[in-house]
Amino acid sequence: MTDKNKFLDTMTEIGQEMEKARDEYEKQNEAWWNGLSEQEREDAFYAVCKRIWQADGIDNGTYRHGLYHVFGFDPGMYGRGMDCGYMAIHNAIFDGEQMQKMHSVDRVEVVDRMGRSYTNRLEQGETVKFSLQDDDKTLKVFIDTDTKGL
Repeated sequence: MTDKNKFLDTMTEIGQEMEKARDEYEKQNEAWWNGLSEQEREDAFYAVCKRIWQADGIDNGTYRHGLYHVFGFDPGMYGRGMDCGYMAIHNAIFDGEQMQKMHSVDRVEVVDRMGRSYTNRLEQGETVKFSLQDDDKTLKVFIDTDTKGL
């Protein structure tokens, strides 16, 4: 067996052990949660949501900012935060905020490898609307007249 194959086998074994450890932690965490009283679950939920909102909603910080500065964890929590979905929540909040900001644009530009290929400054009463189509593989951008105020 070559050194490369030994290394790959070792990495596979490490990955399998890490997965077993994650599964065991998940079971222990579920047992802990289910053993809490209603008041303790409410308190835990409140504390976590408050910190997520502080880190991602108010501070608009990075994933690390939330973990280290708001929650007060050390770097060992980085992977566990990914395992439980906090990084996905963080990214969804950021993406959602970016999408909200797009509703107030007044100019649309399309830039491709040749440079700016389309530019349109919106006129008063026009809005930009977005639509994902073709199994979310196509982004369509519509410049539309805002009829809400009419």
